[in-house]
Amino acid sequence: MISKDYHGYPLNDAIDDLNRIIGEVRMSGRAEYAEFITGFGVIRAAFFSALKTYGLNPSYKIGNEGIIIVVIE
Repeated sequence: MISKDYHGYPLNDAIDDLNRIIGEVRMSGRAEYAEFITGFGVIRAAFFSALKTYGLNPSYKIGNEGIIIVVIE
């Protein structure tokens, strides 16, 4: 399981880190459950869009929509 908190990150740094994580998981050939703690700002919207672009199915954690959950495969 991957859990990463992006509070306080600049948007570009957060997106770069997301791309790195997705690349590492896909290169490993395994599926990985991930929780990205983004809060409710621009990082949340950018992550949701980026994950969709990767062909993944992100959703918000029940009870806390500031956390995006996704299975990276």
